[in-house]
Amino acid sequence: MIEYVKDRLPRRVRRSLALTRIASTSLKHRHKGYRDFMLSSYSAVNRLDRSYGRPVHLSLEPTNICNLRCPVCETGNGTLGRVKRHLGIDQFKHVIDSMQDHVNVLYFYFVGEPFLAMDSYEMIEHATRKQIWVDTCTNGEFVDAKNLLDSGLGRICFQLGGMTQETHETYRVGGVLEKAVANLAACVEEKRRRPDCKTQIKTGFIVMKHNEHEVDEFVRFAKDIGVDAYEVVDPAVRTLEEGDQFLTSQDKYWYYDREAFNQGILRPKSPSNHYCEWIYYTTTIQVNGDVVPCCRDPRGVHVLGNVFEQDFVSEIWNGELYRDFRHMVAHNQKDTGICDLCSGYTAPDINRHDPVQILPAIQPVAPRLEPEPAGVLV
Repeated sequence: MIEYVKDRLPRRVRRSLALTRIASTSLKHRHKGYRDFMLSSYSAVNRLDRSYGRPVHLSLEPTNICNLRCPVCETGNGTLGRVKRHLGIDQFKHVIDSMQDHVNVLYFYFVGEPFLAMDSYEMIEHATRKQIWVDTCTNGEFVDAKNLLDSGLGRICFQLGGMTQETHETYRVGGVLEKAVANLAACVEEKRRRPDCKTQIKTGFIVMKHNEHEVDEFVRFAKDIGVDAYEVVDPAVRTLEEGDQFLTSQDKYWYYDREAFNQGILRPKSPSNHYCEWIYYTTTIQVNGDVVPCCRDPRGVHVLGNVFEQDFVSEIWNGELYRDFRHMVAHNQKDTGICDLCSGYTAPDINRHDPVQILPAIQPVAPRLEPEPAGVLV
């Protein structure tokens, strides 16, 4: 009966109840950042322009370079419009050290392959030493199992585009399935040799029209190889043309409103309706230090400041640009230009286990792809 009533409450009321429950759990366990989380919850529920809590969740882009050419991704299809580069280790430490008091979770990726970044394992280790739980997502082709587990990473997800080379490279253009699977297997085997290792190894299958017949095979593969978790990832597109090419025949994998799509409109099943919790708890930093609202802004349409030129907490987080953006989301969301295909992200989970133990002596790894000379755009 209670669930029946909850399902009929307005979406904002249901989210407010959910936030109250999450905040109560945070207060009980008092994980890192819980005070900021609770203050941000007040701001989110009331859709304020200001977030009274500092961000507990950080997305930081270690590189905007990738070896693949995935046709929906702005990096892969060449429409990103940003200078190609890697984040320097000193720049990374500057960001982490300035936010270590309140950041609980780090997403170590954005629109590049994170393990192409110089010093990627040292970066993960540094964040973990600051008691930050690090999560990353990869195409799997540049992962070194020993260095990965030595770094103290919290979770990694290897995302595959198919179960054969043909289906894999239809979307993962330029990718080598055998290489990604071999590195995934190496990580699983390395973890088996470490009984106390807490790193979660996950694999994902990007389901699309050309590979949806392989879902059952993927599930068997994931169980056989011995990962900690697996998921079938609903496909994301930016245009109707991409939808015609990649969206599945089965409705259960659709994030978008299929009836609207058939009428020539691309929109999510559940529009965010002027409400987004993400902008009160999290922030996203691009490789050059530009702060943007979230992962829906890969091109940097809404640059809210730069962490290498300004102090994040005192000048950016509740600065005029950030406050104006939150106000726009709450009152005139269609004008953001980045929210149209989003259902609105919910509050992040800060109830993680403690970061895993760091092992010493990270070893050198294979050479990374070098960035293009300055001024060359993706």
